[in-house]
Amino acid sequence: MPPKSWEWIKRIHFGRGRLVALDWGEELWVWDASKYETAVGIEAVLARAGRETDNGSICFHATASLLDDVVDAAGGVERSLDRLRAAMERVREFAALAIEAHGPISDGGGLTDSSTEDAWYSIEEMIVWARTLDERLRRGRYVPGYSDQGLIPALATGPRRDAIMAARSTLLNTEFGEALRLANLNLHLQSTQAGSKGARMRNGEVLLDFPDRVEQKVLHRWELTYEDGRDGETFAENLFAGVERFMDEMFTALERDLPERFRS
Repeated sequence: MPPKSWEWIKRIHFGRGRLVALDWGEELWVWDASKYETAVGIEAVLARAGRETDNGSICFHATASLLDDVVDAAGGVERSLDRLRAAMERVREFAALAIEAHGPISDGGGLTDSSTEDAWYSIEEMIVWARTLDERLRRGRYVPGYSDQGLIPALATGPRRDAIMAARSTLLNTEFGEALRLANLNLHLQSTQAGSKGARMRNGEVLLDFPDRVEQKVLHRWELTYEDGRDGETFAENLFAGVERFMDEMFTALERDLPERFRS
C-alpha cells in the first residue's frame, strides 16, 4: 500500500483518545436504508445468508466501507504519482545518455522512449483516479428515485459533513478540479496528445508538455492549447498535494467531532 494511504488507513482505525474507528457509529451517518442504492443488493445477500435485514443491518453494510473506499481512490492517485516519479527518473537518465552520445539537445527538442510513455500513462492514471476519488466522495444516482450517493451524502447533517463539503470545494479549485474536466476525455474519448507520448527539452530541463489550464469539459484534444509552457510532472505533483490537503482536512473534521460516547 502507498505510504500516505497506509497512514490514512491507520488514521481511520486507530487513534489516541478514542475507542472505535472514525467511521463507527450510526450518528455519523444517514441511518435510513431507503437512501442507499446499495440497499436492495445488501438486503438480498443478508436474506440468503439467513441474517437480519432490518434497517440498521442494511445501513451498517451500506456505510461500512465508504471511508476506506475514499482512501483506496486517493491511494490510486498516490500510486500513479509514484510510477510517474520513477518514470521521470528513467526519462532523465535517457536524456543524459542521448546528450552524452550525440551532443546537446536543442531547446524544444523531443525525446521519446518507453520511459516517456510510462510517464504519460501514469499522468493519465492519476487523472482517472482523481475522478474515481471525487465520485466516491459524491456522485449522481445510478438508480432512478435516489439522491446523490457517496461518502458526503451518506454523512449525517452536522459539522463533520459541513467541514468535509468545504474541504471538497477547496479541492475542486485546485489541479484536482482540472483533472476532473480532463477525465472525461481520457476515459471516454482519447489521450491528451496524439502520436508518440514524448518529452521535450526546455532550458536544459526535461518536461512533459501539458495543456493550458482547462476550464471546462473537453470533447476533443484539438480544443487544448499549449501556450503557457506547463509541465505534466508539476501538474501531477500539485494534484496530489491538493489530495493530501483534502484528506487531512477530512480526517481532522471526523476526529474533531467524534461523538462523546466513543472518547476514551
